[in-house]
Amino acid sequence: MLTKKKLLTKWGIYALVMVLLFAAQQLFLDPIVLSPMGASPFLAPMLVAVVAALEGPTEGTLFGTAAGILCDLSGHGVFSGVYTFSFFCIALLVAIIAKYWVMRNVFGSIVYALIAFAVIDLIQILYLTALHGAALSAALPLAGREIAVSIVFVIPIFFLYNALHKRFRFE
Repeated sequence: MLTKKKLLTKWGIYALVMVLLFAAQQLFLDPIVLSPMGASPFLAPMLVAVVAALEGPTEGTLFGTAAGILCDLSGHGVFSGVYTFSFFCIALLVAIIAKYWVMRNVFGSIVYALIAFAVIDLIQILYLTALHGAALSAALPLAGREIAVSIVFVIPIFFLYNALHKRFRFE
C-alpha cells in the first residue's frame, strides 16, 4: 500500500507528464500535418488507454476523465465534452479488458490504443454523420490516417508510464 505522500507524488507526476505531453501535442504535433497522410498525430487517446491498462478501472477512469476535460478545454473537439465522454468510455473499457486479459506490455498497449481510437472515432463519426451529414467515405479514411500517424507514439508513452507505474507500485 502506498503512503499518502507517495500516492500524491505518483499522481502528481502522472498529471505533470500528461500536461507536458498535451503541450507537446499543441506546440509540435498539431501544427505538423504530415503531408502524404493529411493528418496529425493525436496522443491523448493512447495516453488514456495506457494509464487505464496499468492502473485499473477506478484510477484509469478518473485519469481518463481528467485528460478528457483538459482536451475539451483546448477546444478542438467535434462537440463540447466529446473528449471527456470518449476518454471516460475508453478508460473504462480498456481497464476492464486489461483486468481480465492481463497484457500490460508494448503489444497490449498497441491493442489498447487501437481500441481507444476505435471508440473515439466511432463517437465522432456517429455525431458528424447523424447531425451534420458528413460522408462516411470521407470520415473513415481520415480516421485511418490519424491512427496510422499516431500509433507509433504509443511505444514511448507506454515505456514512460510503465516506468512510473513500476516506480510507485508498492512500498
